[in-house]
Amino acid sequence: MYVYYVITILLILAQLGSAEPSQSDSAKAPILKGPYLGQKPPGLVPAVFAPGFVSTDAHEFSCAFAPDGKEFYFARGTGKGNVKEIMVTRLRDNGWTMPVSALPNFPGESFEPRVTPDGKQLFFMGFEPKPGQGMPPLDMYCADRAGDSLMNVRTLGAPFNPMNSMYVSFAANGTIYTTDPRTNGADIARSRVVDGAYQQYENLGSPINGENPDVYPFIAPDEGYLIFNRVARGQGPSSEKLMVSFKQPDGSWGIPGEIQLGMSAGCPTVSPDGKYLFFVSGEQRKGDIYWVDFEVVRKAAGAGRK
Repeated sequence: MYVYYVITILLILAQLGSAEPSQSDSAKAPILKGPYLGQKPPGLVPAVFAPGFVSTDAHEFSCAFAPDGKEFYFARGTGKGNVKEIMVTRLRDNGWTMPVSALPNFPGESFEPRVTPDGKQLFFMGFEPKPGQGMPPLDMYCADRAGDSLMNVRTLGAPFNPMNSMYVSFAANGTIYTTDPRTNGADIARSRVVDGAYQQYENLGSPINGENPDVYPFIAPDEGYLIFNRVARGQGPSSEKLMVSFKQPDGSWGIPGEIQLGMSAGCPTVSPDGKYLFFVSGEQRKGDIYWVDFEVVRKAAGAGRK
């Protein structure tokens, strides 16, 4: 049954944004310099991130900065089949490079890039179609970052594969938070590292996981807060919203509160300096990446209350 839920989560991404690609945006792409691709920092109202450069008429979603802020990875879907590929832009002396494929030799589709806290590896979700095979396994992959290259691309073993995970986030101690598609239509779980090995999932339980699917977690480096996507079944893409829960003094999770963004939202991540929340939405154009001041997270109604 959980294969069905993996497909459902993919459809959520498609609902949040999908469109035919356009060459007009890239042709007019400006020269961008400075931190955060030279963009004017947003306030409490979400703004499209790097329009015409990152956010185009294609379907952009799921993003991550390298820890030093000098590389920005994001997923882009193009064509009628919304073929997904991880893109990367890098800060140079003369500005940010035009986005290019981060994994040009990967034989399948790739998306949901996440950089480890030490900057040494890139984790991502992907699949590799093979002749005579139906729906290929949707697995978690890992690649080593070496200069401008991603080397030694490989699938991870248990507990993440086969098809047991979607969208990962790292605590500073190495614990991975992810979506477990096998439970309740999708729940948030974590895998701790013991003696260098990832352990079996721990379902976070209530109040993080509820009756509806709870997916796409972002964990604070110190595990002090957790942002995630809550999906209301059967109510369309506008029902997808971001929630946040703060860790309580006794180590339990507080009751999640909705982050008021004024739009549907998914695939949350927070910038390495903790100043901005990034997410995907299709409110103005199909599948843009947005950013907003982190203060909206602190203001989330009910966040941190028992």
